Amino acid sequence: MKTNKRSKSSLFLMEIIIVLMFFALSAAICMKVFSSAKVKTELSRDMTNASFAAESIAEAWKADKLDGTDFASIYPNSTEHDGIITVFYDKDWTLEEKYQGAYHATIEEHADKYFVQAHVAVYDDSGALLFDMVTAVSPDKGVE
Repeated sequence: MKTNKRSKSSLFLMEIIIVLMFFALSAAICMKVFSSAKVKTELSRDMTNASFAAESIAEAWKADKLDGTDFASIYPNSTEHDGIITVFYDKDWTLEEKYQGAYHATIEEHADKYFVQAHVAVYDDSGALLFDMVTAVSPDKGVE
């Protein structure tokens, strides 16, 4: 009677293949998590910088309305078209002279009987809104 001896190397080879598949799957999952974290980090950075830019522009606008400080002297790169003031930024949030395809902020004024309001909005290169805020001044009472 002849017994069939199985090779132990085929079992070892199957075990190695299963371990490699497990590591490949784990690596794919980790890469997806890391890429998602990178996208969220970039979006968070952009939103933070956009909020700082909007707050700075709002403060300059208030100074222009209340103290008579010229907005254009604070933001010499700003342009005005149809009553909307636009300020341009490059990809590193440095002020630019013209639109370079990175970020831009707009200021739109609305006046009524008691207040002068400004809507400040910051957009990315695709035109998506990153941050917006409304600020107002009262000519006879100061900042509201």
